[in-house]
Formats: sequence, C-alpha cells, structure tokens
Amino acid sequence: MTVRKRKDTGKWVSDFYYNGERIVRTLKFARTKKEAEQAEAVIMNQVFQQAYGFEAKPDVLFENFVIETFLPFSEANKRSFRGDVSVCRALVKAFKNKTLRQITSPLIETFKQELLAKPIVFENKKKKTRIERRRTLTTVNYHVRILSKIFSMAVDAEIIESNPCRRVRMFKLNNQRTRVLSDEEERVLLAALNDNTLVREIVILALHTGLRRGEIFNLTWNDVDFVRRIILVQQSKSGKKRVVAMNSTVSELLKNVVRRGDLVFPSPRTGGRLDNIKRSFSTAVREAKINNLRFHDLRHTSATRMADAGADAFTIMRILGHSDIRMTSRYTHATDSAIRRAVENLDKKVFGNELVTNPMGDDLENR
Repeated sequence: MTVRKRKDTGKWVSDFYYNGERIVRTLKFARTKKEAEQAEAVIMNQVFQQAYGFEAKPDVLFENFVIETFLPFSEANKRSFRGDVSVCRALVKAFKNKTLRQITSPLIETFKQELLAKPIVFENKKKKTRIERRRTLTTVNYHVRILSKIFSMAVDAEIIESNPCRRVRMFKLNNQRTRVLSDEEERVLLAALNDNTLVREIVILALHTGLRRGEIFNLTWNDVDFVRRIILVQQSKSGKKRVVAMNSTVSELLKNVVRRGDLVFPSPRTGGRLDNIKRSFSTAVREAKINNLRFHDLRHTSATRMADAGADAFTIMRILGHSDIRMTSRYTHATDSAIRRAVENLDKKVFGNELVTNPMGDDLENR
C-alpha cells in the first residue's frame, strides 16, 4: 500500500503508479491508515477493472439500500420488522451520505462504541421531565447484527465484495439471569393483582406453563384443548409449533376466563391482540415490594420449579420450546432445595446393607 497523510490538510492520500501512470486520490472519509489502505484497495480494483475493460460495479448509498432492499425483505420475512425499522433509523443517521463501500470495519467499531456511550433521552412534555438511559450491550449487539445482515445482502447482490461487520466483535454478554420468584413473592404479587384480573390470569398461566409473553398474547381458544388438556403454541420464538400440557391450575383458570373473541386474552381497549402489560405488571411488582423481577422471570421460575420437582433437562427443553439443550441449562440451575438435598446426602453412608445417618458428626467407625 502507498497511502500517505498530507501535512497541510491532514487528509489521507492514495498515491501509486499503474502502467507508468501516476494515480493520486484524496481519501476524504479515511480517518486512520487502515481505513486509507482499505479505500486505496478499492481504488486499485476500479483502475484494474477499467484497464481491462471490465465495468466497475456501481456503488450504492447505504440509506438507499436499506430503504429499497433490506426493509422490504424484513417486512416480508421477519416478525421483528418494527424493531428493525427503529434500528435502521439509527443506522441511516450514523452512516448518512456514505456508500456501502465507504463503511469500513473501523467505522462500524466507532459506531458501536458511540452507540453504547450515548444515552437515550426520554422526555415527558406534560410533566416536563427528562430521563436519560444508556443502551444495554444486548441492544448495541442487535444494531450490529442488523447492520451485518444489510451488508450480507449487499454481498449477495454483488454490490460489495465482503461484509465489514465480520471483523467487528460483538460485546460479550453476561445475561444469564437466575431470578426465581419465591412462593411468598408469588403470593404477594398475585394479591397485588387482585384488581387486575387480566394480568393476574396471564401471570398464573406463565408460572404454570413457562410460556413466553408473546406466546400468551397470541393464544387463541382454538389452541386450547380441554379434553386432552393441552395447549398448542402456534407462534413460538423459534418458529416451530409445540404442545404444552395443562395442569389442573391452568385448566381451571382457562375454563373460568370470560370469552371475548378468538383470542384468550384480548386487549380490553381494542379487542385485538395485547401489545404490552409492562406498566400493569411493573406497578404490581412495585406495590408488592418485590425487587428485580421481570415478566420473563416467570418463565425462568416455571422451568426451575419443574427441575426442582425432578423433571429432566430434555423434558423441560420440549416444554419451553428450546432448540438447544444449552439454553435449557440456564433454567435448570441448582435451586436452594436441590442444593440442600444434595448436601444432606453427604450425611448418609452405607456400610454393607445398613444405611447409617450421621447428623451429629459421631465417629461411625467406633459404633
């Protein structure tokens, strides 16, 4: 590579010879030597193609490719389309007026770091309040994954040669929550929901089936079979259908739910699919004085209770709808009661055919 940095302007310049002809280009968007070298490689490739009569592939503005290619694909194929739209707004803003080839790995790394550092501002005009919250590592990684998908589609369309996101590392996450609702916490939570029948029923169903929030919101009466006592989950996170058995609590609960249409839990306001119950759930958690509890922890609690009752990991895997047993392992960590039983087994020693319990620490060998 033959890039250099001009002393007068501070701009990087590509300066090389091809077939005796000197070619000089100012690299306006290059910030570092590595970016300059990557840009020069593109220029050299274009010169080579022109010299041999190849038609250079046209570069495309990033925002145009997102609007014309990626978002239509997302709308047609992804359930997360709304989320993708929100992410793409941030991506288009960050890479405004840049072409796909001008967006390099170092630029993406800079974007990733700035996205994490810059807080999101929430303003309440009525209360005249302003709240700033930082994005989580999971959210930033999601932005990078969407960006990588955009570039992969550009590679498939033969607009660019490689995906620059391949050299950008995701943030390492430590999101294996182990929050389990205790029996007492469950009691006070349900008591706090006495005046909100809808959310109370949803919470009970989540605790006794391990269903995700979205799976509960999508549940229709056609999916509930009271004769065989099963629930058919039509729309799961993995896209696969699965069957979840109903215990007596769930069966009685659903039999007493007032039917207001095809959906088991329709929105009281619109009659259509529920969008969210976060505010009602958070209010009940706060009134019950329960710390650090999210709705998804109900699924975690359900799986943990099944494991503690003796269910094996593969059975729980089928109930939860996981495609990888390693995911299920997160929900089958050792609970207090399981740990207690395991430790208490250390008190037991077998001598011949006689089982001797040694709770007091006596010398068994002298008996």
